[in-house]
Amino acid sequence: MRQNRVSLYTLILLTLLCCGTISAQNASVTIGKRASRIPKSCEGLVPASISDPIDIPALVKEAYCKGNGDMLADYTYVMTSVGRSIDKKGQTKQESTTYEVFIPTLKSGTRGKGVMVVTSRDGVPVPAVELEKARLEAGKKLEKAEEKNAKEKPTAPETAPEVKGMLPLGMYTSTTNNHSSTFGKSRSTTLGIYTFLKTCELTFARHEQHEGRDILIFTFTSRPGAQFSDDEKYIAQLTGEIWIDAQDRIVTRLVGRPTLSANNASPAQPVTTSAHTPADAPPAVYVEMMRLPEGVWLPRIVRINGVDYNKLFDGITWESTWTFSNFRRFSTEIKDVKINSDSKP
Repeated sequence: MRQNRVSLYTLILLTLLCCGTISAQNASVTIGKRASRIPKSCEGLVPASISDPIDIPALVKEAYCKGNGDMLADYTYVMTSVGRSIDKKGQTKQESTTYEVFIPTLKSGTRGKGVMVVTSRDGVPVPAVELEKARLEAGKKLEKAEEKNAKEKPTAPETAPEVKGMLPLGMYTSTTNNHSSTFGKSRSTTLGIYTFLKTCELTFARHEQHEGRDILIFTFTSRPGAQFSDDEKYIAQLTGEIWIDAQDRIVTRLVGRPTLSANNASPAQPVTTSAHTPADAPPAVYVEMMRLPEGVWLPRIVRINGVDYNKLFDGITWESTWTFSNFRRFSTEIKDVKINSDSKP
């Protein structure tokens, strides 16, 4: 009987190989680990009142805090990227790629890039031999990243340990769609819940039950005079809904559609009418969060739709959708894991 030690990441890869493959566009993932236990946005906050009337400004601050976590760095997961476009003949073209995403362990105050393994393209699984090789290569990259991170000095906390406030319950992501034209001009569109909470006015619309949870639904419009970065100017031309979980006080869904005039104007032009795109029209932007069994909220779907709104996103005329699934937490340290081989019955 021979005993072999295996690293944490080898164990992860072996687990995935045993469980089979899970399943669009080039993609990358960069994750940061916060230096402070309590983020700045959460310092001194107390729960907002949601009795009639709802304290909307306080609830927005709380929702901003509750999604200001860094939990995604503690998980491996599956991400599928789907791109949809329409050619000059009006024919729809769709491409998809599915990745397994592994995040190296990060010290506080550091950032790192995820290691991504392609498992399928356009619904066709990567051949088993090729996939196994890619996973083993991913394991080597993770080991190197671990060694590098181990040598780095953690960043000092931004706030003192005694600072009081709220702990985040989830992590809003910021997703960017990049485009380079034939003339070399680079353009990009960024979608993140944070910016909507900072720059939009919310009005309470109704209560709803969704997946067994009480949801507060608000309509939003951009605040007059709000300042946007170039890749987020489209927000000034949107209206829509923001869903906030009544118990966890975190944004669980964002749906945005342009005004009727916005789809016929450039992102730099102001909206000249309050007429709205019909509610049954496809969203221009869409974000949906999911609650994991341990109570952590992480992204489920992110969508930027430049196909149906080809003048809204400054040259981005295709739709990109990212879906996230199969979150597996491997933040617990595993030591002295042993594999038995050459054993006799």
